[in-house]
Amino acid sequence: MTISKRQFLQSLAAGVTAWGVGARRGAGAASAPRTYRRIACEEAFATPEVIAELSRLAGGKASMKSGPIAGPFMPDLLDLGERRLQGMDAAGIDMQLLTLVSPGVQLFAPGTALALARDVNDRLADAVRAHPTRFAGLATLAPQAAAESAKELERAVTRLGLRGGMVNSHTNGEYLDDPKYWPLLEAAQALDVPLYIHPRDPSPGLEQPLAVPGYAVGWGYAVETGTHAVRLMGAGIFDRYPRLRIVLGHLGETLPLLLDRFDNRYRWQRELFGFKGTERLPGEYFRENFVVTTSGMNYAAPLTATLEALGPDKVLFAADFPMEVQKDAVDGLEAIAIPADVKRRIFDTNPARVFRL
Repeated sequence: MTISKRQFLQSLAAGVTAWGVGARRGAGAASAPRTYRRIACEEAFATPEVIAELSRLAGGKASMKSGPIAGPFMPDLLDLGERRLQGMDAAGIDMQLLTLVSPGVQLFAPGTALALARDVNDRLADAVRAHPTRFAGLATLAPQAAAESAKELERAVTRLGLRGGMVNSHTNGEYLDDPKYWPLLEAAQALDVPLYIHPRDPSPGLEQPLAVPGYAVGWGYAVETGTHAVRLMGAGIFDRYPRLRIVLGHLGETLPLLLDRFDNRYRWQRELFGFKGTERLPGEYFRENFVVTTSGMNYAAPLTATLEALGPDKVLFAADFPMEVQKDAVDGLEAIAIPADVKRRIFDTNPARVFRL
């Protein structure tokens, strides 16, 4: 059933819905038979070779900059077989969209990064072939070798069957709005596949002001990755590549909640200072060229606000495994009183459409 935005907002305000979802948090979630798949769209893995190279660069000392090179996440990250499948079954997840754990290969010298990216993509394709109804994947990319990575994205999509590419925000403090990285954007548009921009430790220019103990992930990563997306919009990237599709996790790194203010102040600054600006307003670019996933944000207040800002076709489920407990993510989203048709879109039809699953 197709519902209008007005009907959707009315159902949120009333806390009840004619589509059969319980009015209170959790009501009816366990008893109603499920009629949709649960596809999780930001689920990490690693290879021993990538971990070894990250560890070498970090001198064996784990930090937010190095990414996970040791510790409790490692068994889950390194498994692409029965352990992972059993965990998915226990959480009620039907399919994972797999991505190399942040920061990917973006800390490495270009040659090393490319070689490791190709190896990761080959291994990921093997895992998908072994479990085609349970796994899909996004290609690991090395923006520091943009032209070669554009070719690798083409190989990964056309020969390996991967469903797009992953970039872990900045590369050596630079963002995809820099023309040196445009071959990747051009390739993604030509292949008609999305690029997922995933968080990592803030770039050198943002590192010090965002170094607040305990807030690195909840705030620092969001500011870093949200800034990346804003730079793409502000640089006119979507005027140059109008069919380019970007995926952001964590419900869009708070950006959907700011779109009305962005548009208002963008108009104001353009009129006040007389700069030409981009062809369209920020909100138009975001609603047209971005989708968001719920990774780490399967909570009622931010989800319903994001649905109101973007509409029900722009939000995809993600658990952010193993950094988040995937059963908690599933249960959290299932317990939110949103229309059943919207829940089906978030869990199943939106991921299937965006990533062609």
